[in-house]
Amino acid sequence: MLDDLGEEKALDALITVLGSSFGGGLLDSLDDAVALNLRGITLVKVDGTSEKASRYPWMGLDDLAYRTSASAALDIIAKGGRPKYMLVSIGVPRERTVKDIQLIGVGLRDFAERYGLKVLGGDLNASDDPLGVWIDVTMLGEAKGLIGIRGARAGDEVYVTSCLGRSAIPAIIHYLSPRSKDIPVEIKEILRRPEIPLGFLKYVNEVKVATDVSDGLRSIRRFLRMNSLSLALTENPPICEDIIELIEELGVNTYDVLRFLGEEYTILYVCREGASCGDGLLLGSLVDRDVGKVFLNEREVPGGWDNFKGFLTT
Repeated sequence: MLDDLGEEKALDALITVLGSSFGGGLLDSLDDAVALNLRGITLVKVDGTSEKASRYPWMGLDDLAYRTSASAALDIIAKGGRPKYMLVSIGVPRERTVKDIQLIGVGLRDFAERYGLKVLGGDLNASDDPLGVWIDVTMLGEAKGLIGIRGARAGDEVYVTSCLGRSAIPAIIHYLSPRSKDIPVEIKEILRRPEIPLGFLKYVNEVKVATDVSDGLRSIRRFLRMNSLSLALTENPPICEDIIELIEELGVNTYDVLRFLGEEYTILYVCREGASCGDGLLLGSLVDRDVGKVFLNEREVPGGWDNFKGFLTT
């Protein structure tokens, strides 16, 4: 147990797992702080979660660390930046073992290696939190220009960087479907280790406004309110093909998928006039009425995730 092992040996175990992903500053990696020589625009984002709040039973602590890293990175990308460095604060109950710390390190390392980041360091804590393990990731990124969230206009078309729907399946099965209590393995794997849309950075100069879709429709409604607009979805929103097949088996529909969307790891954006603007999927068009609302075939779609209220489905 960690209360027998001690903090220094626990930290050594974490650093060993991180391997070559650890370090990258101007000072010694174990110094009191991190020093970087940054040029241009630096973007900073912190994101965090707890084991109880965000880890499904079929996920490991490595997956939790990976997803938390992806969430922070997504915000950096949505603002036009490339994620470069991570700082991590971790809380682990004393009765847990060094294996748990190593698993967290595996998730951080795997994300860093996949996307070319460095884990600069952070803080390791003993946690008495009833939520169990908690992980906070501070992400730093570099950008040549910035993409804001304001500036969209009525008539603009809205795109997303990837198809939607996989984040909704655990909630749909839990709340709506009596026919199935098991999530398909393929969807579990995608949810465990989501892909972040680095390809978006190839055409950021053509993007007028953008935001990440981290809380489902709640994220989209925030974007709409900040632009004093509403969103009329296309007749056939870009739901992933595997999800379309699955919801037929579950006896639910597109409307249900949309209202139970959660962390989609996708970016919603509007292109500058006349720009080709990448290979995004058309989500809908912006309308100058009913500010902050989302409509599918003239029917308002509630939904989205609130950390205090849960799903806003009514």
